[in-house]
This record gives sequence, C-alpha cells and structure tokens, in this order.
Amino acid sequence: MSGWSERISRLAPSILWVVALYYASQIVVRLLLPDGLRIDEAQQVLLSQWLAAGYDAQPPLYNWLQQLTFAVAGDYLVGLAVLKSIVLFAIVATYYVLARMLVKNTSFAVLATLGLFLIPQMFWQAQRDLTHTTATMLVLNLMMIAAIMVLRSPSLRNYLLLGAAIGLGMLTKYNFALFLPALGVAVLLHPDGRARILDWRILAAAAIAALIVLPHALWFIENLAVASSVTIARMGEEAGDTGRLGEITIGLGNLLAITLVITAPALAAIGLPFGKDAPKAWKASSVESRFIGSFLAASLLILVLLILAVTFTTLRDRWMLPLLQMLPLYIALKLEAQGLDPALPLRRLMPVALGIIALLPIATFIAGSRSTSHYQQPFGAFRAAFVQREQVDPDIIVTADWAAAGNLKMHWPKASVLSTQFPNLQLPDDLAAGGPIALIWRGDSPSAPGVLIEWAKSRLGAEITLPPSQEITLPFSGHPQKMAPTFHYVLIRP
Repeated sequence: MSGWSERISRLAPSILWVVALYYASQIVVRLLLPDGLRIDEAQQVLLSQWLAAGYDAQPPLYNWLQQLTFAVAGDYLVGLAVLKSIVLFAIVATYYVLARMLVKNTSFAVLATLGLFLIPQMFWQAQRDLTHTTATMLVLNLMMIAAIMVLRSPSLRNYLLLGAAIGLGMLTKYNFALFLPALGVAVLLHPDGRARILDWRILAAAAIAALIVLPHALWFIENLAVASSVTIARMGEEAGDTGRLGEITIGLGNLLAITLVITAPALAAIGLPFGKDAPKAWKASSVESRFIGSFLAASLLILVLLILAVTFTTLRDRWMLPLLQMLPLYIALKLEAQGLDPALPLRRLMPVALGIIALLPIATFIAGSRSTSHYQQPFGAFRAAFVQREQVDPDIIVTADWAAAGNLKMHWPKASVLSTQFPNLQLPDDLAAGGPIALIWRGDSPSAPGVLIEWAKSRLGAEITLPPSQEITLPFSGHPQKMAPTFHYVLIRP
C-alpha cells in the first residue's frame, strides 16, 4: 500500500465530516433564500396537517418523518431544510458503510462514496426537489447492508433487520418493490445465497416487513384510485397516438437515455483517472462485484420487462436514481477486482469531488436567488396585505392548487388549509363554518374556480351566495419590478 493510500485509510472517516459540513451549509443556504416553497416542500407542509396511513400517490414514510421534524423544529422552513439535509447525509453515510463492507481497500470505499457527488441528480436535483425518492435511496442502502449481514452471518437479528428495511422501503415509494426481485436474484447468485433464502428465518423477515407495511396496505386497498392515478397517468404521458410497438420503442429509448444521463458523469470521472487500465476492469470479477452487478442488471431487466408488458413510455430520472445509485460502488468493486491501485486516481479525483462539494452551496444560493419560479413567490407579502385589508385571519383556507395551499399554510400556520386536489383529506364537520373562510386562487381570472364554488356549497349550503372576489397583485420577492401572478380571494365571514 502506497503512502497516499495509507493516509487515505487513516483519514477516510473524515470524508463524512466534510459531507456533514456540506449539508449543514445547505441548511443555511435554504434559510437565506426567500421563503417561497418549491413543489415538494409545499406538499410536505400541506400534508403535515394530517397524520394518516396514506395521503396520495406516494407512501407516507417521508411525510411522517417530516411531521416529526416540524414538531421538533417548530418552524416549517427550518424543518424542511433540516430533514432534507439529514436524509441526504444519511444516504452518503450508509453508502460509505456499505462500501466498507464490500471493498478491501478503504480508498475504494472513499472513491465510491465521492462518486455519489458525480451524479447530477444526486448533488443537484435531490438537494432542491426530491423527498420520497431520497427516502428510497436511504432505505435501499439499509436493505443492501442488511442483506450482506444476512449473507455473512445468518442470525435472527440480521434477518429481522432485513425485513424491517424491506418494510420501510415499501413505505418510501411504490417502485421500491422492483428492488425486491432484483435483490432475490443477486442473493441466489451469491455462493451462500440459496442457503440463506431456504433458512426458516426468512419467514421472520417477511413477517416483520408485512407488519410494517400493513397499515398503509389497508389504506392503499381502500384508496386505490388515489394511490395509483397520478403514477399511471405519468407512465403513459408520452405515448400519444402511437401503437404498442411505438410505445415500447419510446419506453426503451427513455430508459436508455436516462440511464446514460445518470451514469455517464460517474463512469467518466471515476474511470478516466485510471487511464487505459479502467476498461480492463470490466472483465475482472469478485463475489462482491457480482452481487452488486447482479442487482443492477436484474433491476434494469425488470424495467425492460415492464416496458414490454405494460408499455409505459415515461421514465423520470428521479425514478431511476435509486436504482442506479449503486453504480459508483460497482465501478469501485470492479476496479479493485482488477487489482488496480486507487492511490493516484483517487488523488486526482478527490479535488474534483471536493470542489463540487464546495461550490454547490454557492450554486444553490445563486440559482435560488435569481429565479422567480418558487422561492420568490410573495405569499408572505400577500398575507400581510390580506390582513391589513380585511382585518381578520381566516380559520379555513381552500385553494385548488396544492402547491399554493402549502405556501398558504406556512404563512397561516393556525389556519386549516385544504386543497381540492386532495379530496380525501378533509376537515372535521365541526370546522365547516366556525369562522372566516377564504377561497384563494391565482391567475388572470377574477371568477372563482368551479371546484372552489362547489366546495363552498357542499360545506356551507347550496343556497349560499358568495361575496364578490377581491384581488391583490404583488411583485416577486426581491424583484420589485416584476409582478407575480395575481392573488384572488373570496372571504366568507361567519
């Protein structure tokens, strides 16, 4: 082992301190940006009003964690920023643990971990937008760690840990189910895999997984249309009028394109420092590289079979990110199996990865400051103008747009806020007409949307006559010369 490799082995755990500092800085950046909420952030704030076994087209684990964080933080914006950074740091930390379990040379574990920061969807999109997907990425790491523990030491505790990881994974995103047969294939191809699957303790793992999933599974059965409608619509949104063969072609093309977009930067950045020796590594093999490689190959094959069978045409990079997050680790395992020395390549790669880590908070702040799409929406100024004009805070706010509903909830934390896009989430009957009710919408039309009128009549009586609508026009936060979409509202006083 070279002197550089020895230093890396000693300092390897310090990489997690660097990552922790990075995610702490991202909390600061988010709090420095205007308080308009992005789409996923707004959804978390809106849904935090209900503790339920299910909400919409996503399982509820992240929602539950977010509610807990809100309760501890006592502030919506702080809670959003803190949980996002905790989950993303946990992804990197568990990935490092997984890598250390599989590689022999600590330098390759560092190489694989830094590889995560070479995936654009990880270092950019996950930081700004993703919620449930990040939970899937974290629990996938935990499931792989537990699976390796079972393969190496088939104790009842390890089987139960595997079952718990599977159960929690199914509460992150429904596509986590794709990982289960892929893991089964990887385990079967492992030298000790057949014995582990035939062990009676696998039933204990299945039982704990089923117990964890059961409450949400019952909700899912009762709310199948709510849980599946959005995903089904998105899966076919690019099909158009093409026939079955055209749909399959579009689906396979999208799968190939997204796979290349996600994997190409990591493949290039990790492979290039090894020079001409890197391509030779694809012929090298080890038990560990075959395990991760089988999992990746089986996952992709399952997606191909689904495209052929169901002919869904649309795949999104956020759906593919958890599946392909194992790629940097797989590359590291193949390079190690080739017997390559990681010292010099890692020495070349580390400044690149650390440079990305150092520049990302600055890039996040600049992008958020100059945009007028989400962060700069003037919901805080609207609340101030509304209260100044009406001299009252509404007890209930209803809007047709759930992104607006989440922003309104953040600025009216004591009000009950509803979105007609979530008809399954309603108020108790005793809150139907207890105080002022505000119907709020945005855009050019001064007329209330039909869904808001229908809501008012269904809750307050068909004979109700709504007051005239009012409007407030405000500039984007930090952009006084650029006007945001107009706020319209109808205030129904008791």
